[in-house]
Amino acid sequence: MCECYELKASARELVRHFKQLDLGQREVSRLAEMHPTDPVLMVTRNSTGYLASRARWGLVGSFLDLAPRNPLINLHSEDLEAKPFYGKLLKRNRCLIPATAFFEWQAVSGGKRKVRISDSRRKPLMLAGIYDQHRLAGTTCAILTMAANDSVAPIHQRMPVILTQEEGAFWLAEHDEFPSEAYAEMVLPASRGALVTEVLAEPEVSPQLAFAFA
Repeated sequence: MCECYELKASARELVRHFKQLDLGQREVSRLAEMHPTDPVLMVTRNSTGYLASRARWGLVGSFLDLAPRNPLINLHSEDLEAKPFYGKLLKRNRCLIPATAFFEWQAVSGGKRKVRISDSRRKPLMLAGIYDQHRLAGTTCAILTMAANDSVAPIHQRMPVILTQEEGAFWLAEHDEFPSEAYAEMVLPASRGALVTEVLAEPEVSPQLAFAFA
């Protein structure tokens, strides 16, 4: 997944996905591009309903003394449960990160081109994520990725885990035992809906090729 996504949804659009979510328009940063280390909107669940808050994009584990220069912005979902530390976060610190699109750089002859990927119905995408608290970095998060589905595979081999409204509610709910089977189904490429792709930029020509044709 590219290191960039878009959030241009209004507070009203996001509240439609979550009951009892107190979210004002001032709390939504409508930005064309969100980058690593940016403060991003994160949705979690508490005893009274859903909670909207800010987290820095780039997971900094609570066990670390200092925040790394390049924290993990994406984590492979397929083997996450088996990893000692990240598996614990998966079981207790799940979140959703709203987006209206994400971006990938597609390799083409002579360079790369930027592609915007969004929902075919123009609805916000709910990206599955995990988060943690660090004494210096504060609240940080990472987006989970999966193998690309048919819509994204021609562009990139990975894509974020995108959840439906029902899946999002299940994702944020508390479970006595982590629902491993349901989780495994949610990260299967075949189960994801169609996405729309839009080329935004002409291929970037490498300096060597530019010099050769100068």
